[in-house]
Amino acid sequence: MNTNHGFKVTLNENVLTHAGIEDKQFIVSCILDSFNRQISPETETNLQVSGLITASQQHVKWVNTPLKLGDKITIEVINKNFNAPETISAPKSEEDILQKKLKTYNKLKEELKNYLNEQS
Repeated sequence: MNTNHGFKVTLNENVLTHAGIEDKQFIVSCILDSFNRQISPETETNLQVSGLITASQQHVKWVNTPLKLGDKITIEVINKNFNAPETISAPKSEEDILQKKLKTYNKLKEELKNYLNEQS
């Protein structure tokens, strides 16, 4: 049985995608956003279905669409028949991934130094 879960996303009864990734470590997300900014008269409401292939740090995107008043969105959890993403970023090099991990490590080390000193 496939334990990878993804999402069947429907907008106004039209299937937009079957988003999912066949990999051991991944992220798939459905994001709804609505914003109104003082610096611009524009307002936006959007649906984005995207994710990350963790090992290669590749960002993927299936859907990025504006929404309007009255739109109906349904999201069903699925585990097969995933669509390929519409876009996939270039994979990060091993060196880039290592540098990002080291940056995170050093940031956490600094942030937690008082706690770590208490534990020793």
